[in-house]
Formats: sequence, structure tokens, C-alpha cells
Amino acid sequence: MQQQPFQMAPQQPQFVQSPQGPPMQQPMPGQQPLQYPPNMTPQQQQQVQQIIQSMPPEKVQMLQQQAQQMMVPQQTASPVQMMSPQSFQQPQPMMQQPQPMMQQQIPQQQQPPKPHYTTTAPSGLFGKKHSGSHGSQIGPQDEKQTGKVQRFFGDTLFGRVARSSVQTATSALKMPSSLSPWGDNNPVTLPNVRYRDAVLFTTFAFVGTPLVEGISDGVTGAFGADSFVSEIVNSGAGVILGSTVIKYGVFQIVEQAIDKGILEHMLPEEEKMLQTTNVKSLQVGIKHKLMGVDADVRFAGIYPSRDSQACEKGWFCPYLFASARTPSVPRANDFSICQFFGPFLNGDYQMAHKFLSESVHTLAMCEANPEVDIGTNRMVILFTGISPYRANMWSTSRRPGCGTIIFHLLDGCPALVIPVTSKAPICAWSPWTLSQMRTAQYALNPNNVAGTGGYSAEWQHEQVCEWLDTVISVPHLNPAVRDRYIEVLGRSVSLVINGALALEKCQPLLGKLDPERSGIVMFRY
Repeated sequence: MQQQPFQMAPQQPQFVQSPQGPPMQQPMPGQQPLQYPPNMTPQQQQQVQQIIQSMPPEKVQMLQQQAQQMMVPQQTASPVQMMSPQSFQQPQPMMQQPQPMMQQQIPQQQQPPKPHYTTTAPSGLFGKKHSGSHGSQIGPQDEKQTGKVQRFFGDTLFGRVARSSVQTATSALKMPSSLSPWGDNNPVTLPNVRYRDAVLFTTFAFVGTPLVEGISDGVTGAFGADSFVSEIVNSGAGVILGSTVIKYGVFQIVEQAIDKGILEHMLPEEEKMLQTTNVKSLQVGIKHKLMGVDADVRFAGIYPSRDSQACEKGWFCPYLFASARTPSVPRANDFSICQFFGPFLNGDYQMAHKFLSESVHTLAMCEANPEVDIGTNRMVILFTGISPYRANMWSTSRRPGCGTIIFHLLDGCPALVIPVTSKAPICAWSPWTLSQMRTAQYALNPNNVAGTGGYSAEWQHEQVCEWLDTVISVPHLNPAVRDRYIEVLGRSVSLVINGALALEKCQPLLGKLDPERSGIVMFRY
């Protein structure tokens, strides 16, 4: 009887300090008899049973609850963690072993778990990252969803008309201080009226039944439709073929320019890469379950605006508003980069994959293939343009449950891929448009001073590079460029901007590309 208090004193700290103790005791009293190792004597077995029986029931129940919470992550752990009977079946002869075991196990538990990245989604919100091939429909879950009843009535024809009226009134009140949700100076938000709405309205008018066309969204969601749909609308004179050799060989050109010290002039290989001979138009549908949600938009490099009526800085707002995420861009201030942090949609994840797969030239400062997990998220930076879905009206892009926009990709505008930290937004864009770039090229005094409000390629290059330097993950860069990533990043960004500036020589190929809705965007994946 003298051994029991001597054994209970060191046994209690094991239950509190060592995570291995609770899961070893809890399942045994309540689920199955203790299983002892063959080297334990009957006296030692009786001592263990007496210790467990002498414990208060409340403490045993508390330890059982702790064990149930800890058994889930330990089921896939090492065999040392699964040997629960052996930990407290060594009371007296093995008294000197718990301390070294604790010293060995505690460092293992203090090691940070394997990171799970969500690709485009805010870090840590949606669990493990699902990597897929280009255009794959597998991805993280949506960050936010609106109720089914609200979406059901809001997506009907009458619901869309009512919501557009409310949005128009709201935009009119905010017009003196911010741009419209479409990123322009027009406060009127027209409802999305489709051809099928006219047919359904005529049919139900004769039948005498209320128009509830919004039921189609319920059917689509029940059968698990894809959250991202894209198809090629127009590929210009021919089809753009993405070559793996070209994509991964372009970066050697940048290294060659840096090695030779040619930073002010482009190499012949770079000039050839920046020649646009084709424009591919992609019709992209981003499905969602949102309604009346504000977009979390933040700005970097804020400075006072020279012209409060200018709306070029909101050129990429239709991408957010078409997918039911209402942005608000102030008039009083300009910025170097506009950042979007949520709500996240799976379509954002797929959008980055589509850009990467459809880009002819890729400047990759890390492994660009999304199927390869490099330990952190990545971001693709490229020049692109957007257009409405139909009839040159942005209201046609805001379809019920699906934002549909046409993206224009140019084979002479390379895409840059960098690893980023958790501070990187879901997507971002530079406020300068192709229209402003052309105006600066034909201006009498193109050398504008930074901060005066006019465009200059050097100023945009500085803005983009400074912002990318705040989100880039240096440890995940390719080892060959890690020590000189500043020069490589600056050279790569200059190629992205020069690709847009070189479009002046190929205007007949641009087709439906709107200069006022074209610029540099960034997508995280």
C-alpha cells in the first residue's frame, strides 16, 4: 500500500504534461480491458488497475474527453504514439523511462505541422489545398454563401429588377465619393434580362402562373455543377499553341540578359517574344451562391487623385461585381495596386489555372505547375483585357448565379509566376489601362513625374515591383535566382509591361479588346 501514493504522484503530471498520457488511459476503462505487454509482472498489472480505480470519476471522464480529441490526429501518427497501453503500464520498474520518453516526444509535438495551403483562398480558412491540372474543377470551397431562399427569390426576373433598382439608388448616393460597382461613372445598374426570361414571361402570362425562373439555380446546385466554365470564343487568325519548351525556356532569356548586364536594352529573343500575332478570347463563367455581398477591397500606395472624375482605376471591377461581389473604389485617392481579399470563390482558383495554361510565354521564378506543391501559394501576373458577355452591356455579364466575362489573352504578353506569402490577396490589379499607355506614348511630354497623375512606364514598373516585393516568398524561389531575385523580378515585370506597350504595333489584331478595360492583373493560386 506504500507504493500507491508513490506512483500516483509522478503519474498525474504525465496526464497534464504529456499528450500521450490521456489517450492511453481513456479508451481502456470505458471500452475494453487493459492489454499488458508480456514483460509486465502480475503485481505491476494490479498496481496499474488500482491507480485507475482510485482516480475520481470526474477526472477519468475529463481525461476521456481529452483523449477523444487527441486520438483523431494521432491515428495517422507514428507507431510510438499508437502504443497507448505501454505508457502507463510501467509504474515502478520503468520509472526512469517516462522522462526521456517525454523529452523525445515533446520536440516531435513542438514541430509545426505540415502546412496546408488553400490556393487563392485566404490562408488557413478552407483546410488542405487541392491541387489539380490546368482547368481542373477541383478546388477549395467557397468562403461564403447566401441563403437558398434569398437566392431563389432574388434570381427571379422580378427579384433581379428589384435588386437592380436598389443598387442604382445606392450607387447614385455614393457616386460623389466612389465609382459605380462596374468601375465607371454610370450609377444605373440594369437588370440582367435574358432571352429565356422573355419566353418564360410570355408563357407564364398565358398560363397564369407566377414566374419563378430562379428554380434553375436550385437544380444546378443539386446536381453539383462546376464552379468554373471556360470556352474559346475567338482565337484570331489561328489557334495559340502553348509549348512547354517555350514556357520554361523563356526564363533563360531573362537570366542571359542579367548575366550580360543588358538591363536597359532588350535582347533579340525578348523582342521576338513580345510580338503579338494572335489574340485568344475566353468566355469565362464563374458560378457562385452569393447575393448582395460587399467585396473586401484594399489599396496599396495611396496618393491624392488629380482628377476625381477619372474612372480608369476601376477597370477590373466588373470581374467582382459580375460574380455578386460589390466593390467600392474611392474617387478622392489613387493607388498603385488594388487588392481583393474576399469573399473567395472557387472560380478565382480556377481562373489563375486558366491564365497559366493559356499563356504562351511564362516567366516562372518558381515551379509554376499547380500539380506540384512547393510549400506555399503562387501568383500569376499578366496583361489581359475584359469584355461584357453580350451586346457590349455589362449587365449581361451579371447572370443569376454565374458571372460571365470574356477575357482576351495575347501571345505577345508573357505571364510571370512568383511564390507568395499568406499576405497576398486573392487577386489584384494595376490601375493603369492600355488607353492611358497609348495616351502617354503620343503625349508631347511623355516623361511624367511619379505622383503627378500621368502615366509613365517607369512609374508603373516601380509600383508593381514594390508591391510584389512585399508579398513574394523568397525561400520558395528557384535556388538559381534566390540571391539576385530583385534583378530578375524587375526584368520580368518590365517584360510584362513592354508586352502591353508593344500592342500599338498590332492594332488590327486586337479585335474587340477595349483599351479602357485592359491592364495588368494578378491572381493567386
